[in-house]
Amino acid sequence: MERKSKRWKKLLGYSFLVIILLLGIAIWKSPFRDGVIAHTVEVEAPLPEVYDFLSNSDNAKRWSVFVNHITTLNGDSVPDGQVGSRRRCFCKADETGTQWDELISEIEPYKRRQLLIYNLKDFSMTADNLATNQFYEPISDNKCKLTFTVFFNGNQPGMWNWFKTKLAAYKILDIFERNMDNIKRIVEEEHHAK
Repeated sequence: MERKSKRWKKLLGYSFLVIILLLGIAIWKSPFRDGVIAHTVEVEAPLPEVYDFLSNSDNAKRWSVFVNHITTLNGDSVPDGQVGSRRRCFCKADETGTQWDELISEIEPYKRRQLLIYNLKDFSMTADNLATNQFYEPISDNKCKLTFTVFFNGNQPGMWNWFKTKLAAYKILDIFERNMDNIKRIVEEEHHAK
């Protein structure tokens, strides 16, 4: 009996070490580097077409693999896509479950748009002071780079938020990649159809 107990403890000890090792590798390889999760695509369309497409919250249902739709919250006083515009992002059509709010806080027209993320609901992990940037960079008259980032706005995250973001970064990057592939495809199709 004592022999089985020792083997069980040894197995548990090894299992614990393997879990710690895998967790360490996941943190080390995480796409959350230097305080940012980022993804870039090149779009074969003029930069203004890409920027204007992403300025319209109604287009999210066409390109997002995560968001079902976005509802503007203050569209009667601030135009959608402009500084001060507030919007609510819903993952389900019936507006239950996972959702969050965004405030467009900064804009450099046709260069950058910053959104502050707040009021997160029904996420398995959350963190405060998250923001996202959309960067637009011209390559030529008919080609541009689009970059999405997620980062902590203002203060650096505490250890717990840093740890959670290191792990959540894999899912965030996957969503970025699929969303941006959709944006690229839709904008290019519409540009070439003109």
